[in-house]
Amino acid sequence: MKAPRTLKEVDLPGRIRAAGGANLKVAGEFFGWEPASVAKTAADFTKDQLLARGWTKERLLDAAEGYEYIARITPNNPSAAGRAGQLREIAKLLD
Repeated sequence: MKAPRTLKEVDLPGRIRAAGGANLKVAGEFFGWEPASVAKTAADFTKDQLLARGWTKERLLDAAEGYEYIARITPNNPSAAGRAGQLREIAKLLD
């Protein structure tokens, strides 16, 4: 697959919606996303809690990948890299 080069191609809202229909605002509240940081760590979540909200390992990794693309496309984005790392750490709970 060719790496997305624009935010539209990344389609982060679509990646988030794929996890049970949540939008970015709802996902942000759940994951503790602040404008320039993340307020929660993997320790703040349980496997059951994630699955109940539709967050499978695959969906977490897909959203993390989306944020990694955003971090590359918009290097001045203060939150994308942190969110990508957080989602990858949380995905390990579902191993």
